[in-house]
Amino acid sequence: MKPYELSLAEASSKIRDGVLSPLDLAESLLDRIDEIEPLLEAWVTVNGDQVKRDAEESIRKLRKGVQRSGIHGIPVGVKDIYFTNGMKTTMGSPIYSNFVPTVDADILTTMKEAGGIVLGKTETTEFALHDPAPTRNPWDTRHTPGGSSSGSAAAVASGMCQVAFGSQTGGSVIRPASYCGIVGVKPTYDLLSRGNVFPLSWSLDHIGYMTRTTQDAHIMLEALTGIEKELLPRVNAPKVGLLAGYFKENATEEVWQGFEKTVAKIWGEGANVEMAILPESFNLAPDVHRVIMSVETAAVHEDMFKTRGDEYRSYMRGFIASGLLVPATAYLRAQRLRGQIILDMRNLIERFDCVICPSATDSAPEGLEWTGSPAFNSPWSLTGFPSITVPSSLTENGLPLGLQIIGTPYSEWELLRIAAWCEDKLGFGTRPIDPREF
Repeated sequence: MKPYELSLAEASSKIRDGVLSPLDLAESLLDRIDEIEPLLEAWVTVNGDQVKRDAEESIRKLRKGVQRSGIHGIPVGVKDIYFTNGMKTTMGSPIYSNFVPTVDADILTTMKEAGGIVLGKTETTEFALHDPAPTRNPWDTRHTPGGSSSGSAAAVASGMCQVAFGSQTGGSVIRPASYCGIVGVKPTYDLLSRGNVFPLSWSLDHIGYMTRTTQDAHIMLEALTGIEKELLPRVNAPKVGLLAGYFKENATEEVWQGFEKTVAKIWGEGANVEMAILPESFNLAPDVHRVIMSVETAAVHEDMFKTRGDEYRSYMRGFIASGLLVPATAYLRAQRLRGQIILDMRNLIERFDCVICPSATDSAPEGLEWTGSPAFNSPWSLTGFPSITVPSSLTENGLPLGLQIIGTPYSEWELLRIAAWCEDKLGFGTRPIDPREF
């Protein structure tokens, strides 16, 4: 097995045992990028020389007996809205095509302190909203990998890195992870710092990341929080609330049938599955989310939009313009309703160990004109509740589907244990066919 094929857990263990050097891992990933990047277009910037220097520094620290965390010596993909000191950060926009920050995003400082290495910057939709990046899905290059964390999802799924950062304001971590058949983690809203990450909507933006397995996701969470907790398998099967209603109505037939089969499988393995009836206030969630997001996005871009509006792509331009027209009273009303939705959903979820629904309304759409609907993810961006997706099955045409697992604030560790239990019982365990075959 080549180093790039290893999971994060496997690579970390081999580095700790002296069987694999960080430099060998970095070179393997760089070779993999050289091999398939022309087909997938997942990266904006990769500084191979710097990656190797950082890997060599990791080796020197290991020789001194220093291994700071499970990501020590691990190269990490970084979505191109995270500021990277001395490395171009474009936000997926020509406006920032030559922008080079002089600081790192707070979470990258934390990552580096834990021993992680910046591998490069991954493609994003423009300003992490809608207008697509050029990235293709490694399961089938005729399909989108999702967005806005397009490059991060494709890179992890195709073996170009073991872990990559994304962000989620609507559905930009969970949906692309689902489309690409990997694990995605969107923690509680304020668990991880958003400092020096270019904002889309201040009160909705979440730091998130993607890995190949739940064990890998656990290692990354330990490194980013500094909290070490053993990923103990659940002794008892979880009590699960099944969300239907809105989710059944908005899912494609194939997605809902796949979800029902997934539910039947975990029920057959002992999960206590009960219907979780959505509160009346949940019906307002899509509109509330859109009002808050449009106003806050307009506020972020207002000054630049006045002088450089013609340099924005079509959807982003229209979204900013519409947000500028929303009355302050409508924004405040949306925030008040948001509080009621959060309260009602928390009361519902607390009856269970978690609630579940499909990770996306559909499998990865064909074509690169759009990145799919965030409808099944934006409610958890609105509430700030943590959510995790694990791959669950394949469609008839061989595209992955995901199971989305949601909990109450700061329940990430318990959600990871549940996700690990589901991962084991579902036994997905497949990887995309080499994209050269499409």
